[in-house]
Amino acid sequence: MGTSIELKVGGVSLDYAKNNMGNDYGYLFQEPDLARRPCDGIDYDYYRDHPEKEGDLAESELTFVRPLARVIPRLDVLGCTLEGARAEYEAVMADARSLSESQAQHLTFEEFCALANLFPLASLAHEYVEDDTIAQGRFAAHAALFARAPWTENADMYWSEASFLSARLCILSAPSMLRIFALSPDNSDAEVTWQFGNIVNAGWVERSFFAAGAQRTHAILVATEGASDARILRRALDLLRPDVADFFRFIDGEERHHFWGTGNLVKFAEGLVRIDIQNPVLFLLDNDAEGVDAYRKLQELKMPGNLRSMVLPQIEALRRFPALGPEGLNDCDINGRAAAMECYLDLNLPDYPPARVIWSNYKRDIDAWHGALEHKESYDHHFMRQNADTLASGAYDTSKLTQVLDALIAEVSQFGGSSC
Repeated sequence: MGTSIELKVGGVSLDYAKNNMGNDYGYLFQEPDLARRPCDGIDYDYYRDHPEKEGDLAESELTFVRPLARVIPRLDVLGCTLEGARAEYEAVMADARSLSESQAQHLTFEEFCALANLFPLASLAHEYVEDDTIAQGRFAAHAALFARAPWTENADMYWSEASFLSARLCILSAPSMLRIFALSPDNSDAEVTWQFGNIVNAGWVERSFFAAGAQRTHAILVATEGASDARILRRALDLLRPDVADFFRFIDGEERHHFWGTGNLVKFAEGLVRIDIQNPVLFLLDNDAEGVDAYRKLQELKMPGNLRSMVLPQIEALRRFPALGPEGLNDCDINGRAAAMECYLDLNLPDYPPARVIWSNYKRDIDAWHGALEHKESYDHHFMRQNADTLASGAYDTSKLTQVLDALIAEVSQFGGSSC
C-alpha cells in the first residue's frame, strides 16, 4: 500500500504524495518547529505492545508544526501574495471554462475565499461519515455554492468535513491556499503541519531530505555599504523579525567587509551583472546623498530581475532633524541627504547630547548636501547590547527600525517567489 506524506493546515490537506517526498515544504518552517504528532499510518497497538520501540515511534511521529499566523510572514518574504493566489485562481477558472460545456457561473475569487472560510478550520470534523450526499456535515447547506467551484479528479474523494473542504476547494498551490485560509482571523492559530516521520521510518525517503528553514535557493544576499549596516540589520532581523531572519544573508557582516562605500558597491553590482549570477541579491543603500547617487547608478545598470536595489526608507521622523552646517544648527529634512542606518536606531542615549547630523559635502550630481550622524558608533554599540526582552519591554525605541525592516521585506518580496 505504501506510505503517504501530506502538508495540512488545521487538519485540511493541501498537498499529498505517496512513497516519495513530493514537494519540499521545509521553507515554511524553522528548526524549532520540529515536534511529534499522532499519525494515521502508525500501528499504535503494536507500539503499546512493544514499549521498547518508543524510539521508532518518536521518529515516525516527527512533524514540522507552525501556526498559520507565523507561516504568513515567510510567504511574504517569498513573494507568495494574495494577489498571486488570485492570479492562480483565475488561471484555474479559465481552464475550467474551456473544458466545461455548462454555462453555470463559477465562483469569483472573493466568493471562493469566503466559501473556504465559512467555518474555522479548528471546528471541522475529521471523523468518517457514511454519507453519499454532495457535501458533509455543515457544508451540505451550501451545496449550491460548492457546485460553482471547478470540479477536479479528486473532488469526490472525501469522508468528513475536513476532507470535503480539501477535496472541493484546495485546488490551488499550498502557499496560495494558506494565504486564503489566513484571511480568517479564526485560523491564526491553526497548525500548519508537514508530517514526514512515517515516510522516513518506512524507508521511502532519507531523513536528511527534510530540513526546516530557508534553503540556498530561497536565501537573499544583502549587500550593504559597510559592515556596521550589515551587523545592525542582522541583529534587527534576529530580534524583531525572527520568523523570517533565516532568509537573509549578509556579506561578511561579522568580519571583514569587502565593499566599503557606495563606489565599491556599484562596482560589485557591475561584476554580478557580467557573470549573470542567478541567486537573488539586494543592494541596500543609506538614505543619504551618496546612497541616493549610488542608487541612481545602479538603476542605470538595468540589472536582471534577481538583482535589486533600494535606499533606506524615507520616514516622517527624519523630516525635522537637527543638522549643523555653515548657518548653525537647524531642523532639516535629512531624508535623501544624511540618513544613514544609525539614524533609524534609538537616538536617546544617556550622557549624550541630542542627536544631530553634520553637513559635510555637496553632491553636484543630485543637487544635495551630504551629511553624517554625530556619534553614530555609540548608537550602534547601544543597539547591539539590546536583547529580545529589552526590545519587547519598549525601553528601546524600535519605531524607525521596524520601518526599515518592513521596507526591506516588501522589497525582497518583489524577487518573485519561486516557491509559490
